[in-house]
Amino acid sequence: MPGISRPVAVVLSVRNWETGAREDWIAYSVRTSYLGTFEDVARLGSQLANWVWLLAALSLTVLLLDAAGFWMCIRFGRDIATTIDDLSRAARQIAGGNFAWRSPVRSKGQLGDLVCNFNEMSIALERLQKEEAASLRLESELQLARTVQEYLYPRIVPVLRGATVSGRTSPARVIGGDLYDFFNLGQERIGILCADVSGKGIPAALMMANLQAVARTHFSDRIDTPAAYFVQALNQQLAGRFGDNRYATLFWAEYNEHTAVLKYVNAGHPPPILIGSTGEIVRLDSGDFPVGMFANVQYSARTLQLQPGSRMVIFTDGLTDAVNIKEQEFGDERLVDCCKTIAAGIGATEVADGVMQAIAEWSVGTEQYDDTTVVVLDLAP
Repeated sequence: MPGISRPVAVVLSVRNWETGAREDWIAYSVRTSYLGTFEDVARLGSQLANWVWLLAALSLTVLLLDAAGFWMCIRFGRDIATTIDDLSRAARQIAGGNFAWRSPVRSKGQLGDLVCNFNEMSIALERLQKEEAASLRLESELQLARTVQEYLYPRIVPVLRGATVSGRTSPARVIGGDLYDFFNLGQERIGILCADVSGKGIPAALMMANLQAVARTHFSDRIDTPAAYFVQALNQQLAGRFGDNRYATLFWAEYNEHTAVLKYVNAGHPPPILIGSTGEIVRLDSGDFPVGMFANVQYSARTLQLQPGSRMVIFTDGLTDAVNIKEQEFGDERLVDCCKTIAAGIGATEVADGVMQAIAEWSVGTEQYDDTTVVVLDLAP
């Protein structure tokens, strides 16, 4: 027993079966021994050691997990910081207009996807920048082309005896395919040309310039060509030159200011309006084909004797086809009424401006879909 150095007796109280008396017998003696104590302590220490090893293993596992988490935090933090720095640098470059800048892809996963998406955005912005630059160059060239085209229209109108002549045009786009021009034919005669090339934009403008050049070249060589032969020559020059589907409606008139005689050829053009001195309306139509459509078409000219106070209004279909916000066309009847309401004797320039102003007011708030041209020949009362 721990703490006792001398032996200890174990006494049993018994009854003697012979005498019947109670007696105390020493059953055995317990001698002092520390071996069992040491064994118990050792056994207890072994159990404690097992718990210590278990706790140590758990502690080591937690420590390793903490170390791994700390390392991952450092690595992810470094990747995030590096990615943010790269994207910030790229954003500054793009803000400065350098859309060719690309950020390096340093990692995979969502950060790498973010950098790739940013680079794709830079590529798209660079493409848009190039397209915008090309669009600006094209717009600049179109503005220059419009300036050049404006020089193709008459800058000085002919001065006639007893009559005035004028024209106005408004392209649907930057440049258009409508043409009007005046020619000095000599012997107190002028030529009036109004044409509408099929299509719009640059192709129509090129064909319009070619048509005018061919007409000018023709009259520089043969100033006394009859009206029908002149239109026929234009048709032969234009047929097939710009493809099978390119043509131009054309109205050609020769006016003699001495006799007030008008000779004209209508090649598929909207019939001009002739308002007589008493208000009667005559439409100048001959039913011929547009020029450039068929090479061997024969054209015919007609002759009219104009009276003082007469007014002839030549126009392209963009004028009558103009629509308002209710999608209603201006139409021939409104054009006739507009021409009749303009006072007589005010001159062709004022008439042309009045017609164009009426069209502009009619189509306010809508987009112009076709070129609009009007040419006026006004005889004094």
